[in-house]
Amino acid sequence: MSDWCRNHFEITGKSPLLAVAEEWIKGETEPLYRHAVMQSIKLFLAGCGGLLRPVKTASFSPFPELIKLGVGQNTLANQAYEQWLEYLKKDVPLDGHHIRLINRVYHQSGIGAIKWESIPELSRRQIGRLLEDRYADWFGVASLSRDIDFALCWEKLGQFPERSQPCDLLQIIPSRLAAEINGSGGLLAGMSTATSLYCRLYGMEWPAGHNVRFQREGLNSIKLSFDSPWFPPSGESVAALSAMFDCEVRHWYSEPAHELEGFDCYDRGQHVSSGEVTVDELSAEVVAVVSDKVDEPEAVDSAQSPLAASYQEVRI
Repeated sequence: MSDWCRNHFEITGKSPLLAVAEEWIKGETEPLYRHAVMQSIKLFLAGCGGLLRPVKTASFSPFPELIKLGVGQNTLANQAYEQWLEYLKKDVPLDGHHIRLINRVYHQSGIGAIKWESIPELSRRQIGRLLEDRYADWFGVASLSRDIDFALCWEKLGQFPERSQPCDLLQIIPSRLAAEINGSGGLLAGMSTATSLYCRLYGMEWPAGHNVRFQREGLNSIKLSFDSPWFPPSGESVAALSAMFDCEVRHWYSEPAHELEGFDCYDRGQHVSSGEVTVDELSAEVVAVVSDKVDEPEAVDSAQSPLAASYQEVRI
């Protein structure tokens, strides 16, 4: 169980951009990067099951099973898979450009239209083993039993969420493709795990807001408070937030257990000042409460939502 860091923000900027920022705070923006991850997991499984193959001889040392069956016929589907494999090798950032590219090759591959029942038995067994092994990483929850419905998992990978996490920092600084596939590690040898990447980019393992509260102050200002595990969001992520919404962000944070506290101000992406935290600022009242629950498809396990991002954590 983590020690929670209290964060208080005062965001000042242009009204139209703050309206977009408010949607980000409430988790009302569509997580397109998450769509790209789900599409990529399905392409990964299709490659491991031999449903798709590169059209030219290729290698992928972090996980040789992706290409263990060698080259395939020179079809549009296999060409798309080969292109996606290059994105995985390069561990591309999940920015708007690469999200569009992944979406294009996913649809070109036709894998989204393949039903579980139509997959050959041997391929289903290979895919099933991977789904069982990576269930917690890819579906955001630990299975309560080993009786996983593989057909339902396959189907859910084609049902893309329409809502994001509140204050989702992966929409501010792009994550990376291979790290998202690798999850907690042990799958792609020698490649970054999602946890290590999150700590480097966002300063915390679960880069989203917890216990989020906010209040719109007139047309040009928002007061926002949320908790983060152990540490505040990194300065780089708060600077990127300031740049994205072309605004000034004043950030106070305090984690008393380890005497971690401070203040930083960013203006349009630039750090402009630092200082000490004050109790009055951290105690500023913000009244609108944002639910931590994400609008996801019906869960594979009835206990939890299966497609929640891997950093979502239940507070006990």
